[in-house]
Amino acid sequence: MTPTPTIKLFEADAYLTEAEGRVVSVSEEGIRLDQTLFYAESGGQPGDCGVLLLDDGEAMEIAGTNYAPGRITILHTPKSALQPLSEGRPVRMKIDWERRFRHMQMHTCLHILCSLVDAPVTGCAIHTDHARIDFDLEENTLDKSELTGRINEIIKRDVPVETQQWPISEVRARPGLVRTAMVAPPEIGDTMRIVQILGVDIQPCGGTHVRSTGEIGKVLVRKIEKKSRRARRVTVVFGEPPAGS
Repeated sequence: MTPTPTIKLFEADAYLTEAEGRVVSVSEEGIRLDQTLFYAESGGQPGDCGVLLLDDGEAMEIAGTNYAPGRITILHTPKSALQPLSEGRPVRMKIDWERRFRHMQMHTCLHILCSLVDAPVTGCAIHTDHARIDFDLEENTLDKSELTGRINEIIKRDVPVETQQWPISEVRARPGLVRTAMVAPPEIGDTMRIVQILGVDIQPCGGTHVRSTGEIGKVLVRKIEKKSRRARRVTVVFGEPPAGS
């Protein structure tokens, strides 16, 4: 039997920090809930951490969140040994908001960077203090100071960031929307989630993002590395650009 999909509250509102849910099942793989605030690791963005508050007052710390095989349901991994949780038991979810918001800032920053580099993306990784993205570029045409200035100019303009659901047929009709070279966005259902930084960037993405670029704050391109003959890795961090740059 196909499991009932987990309702992803984080897709509708990335700023929601607490919500109610119910236990669907518990196994060695983790805890399944009917709906969740916890972002599941994917697309280079780590899964959320936080706590589940039980109806008896106990708090269960969640150390990570991942998709079960098939990407239909989401698994919440407790930090300590599982305690018995009956199906249908209510829980209150609270995510580690500071950690999540840092991921949101960095994820949106990487989308800005995508708009400035005309090359396919071959990988990325997001952390609370930095992020990196790999481009399929044979020649190193990138400059740290120039990229830093252009990213911060878009951040300073405080450009709105919007999410929409598009029919998959429309996404397929516009192949240029997909920036990843190795893996296509997962197609589940009849629509695909599109993230748009108005007038700057538009692409399929299931991640969490800030509402406008001004919320990112100032960033710095820390380094540009040659990882292989056709791979250039750009690493960005939070912080002020050097004086005179």
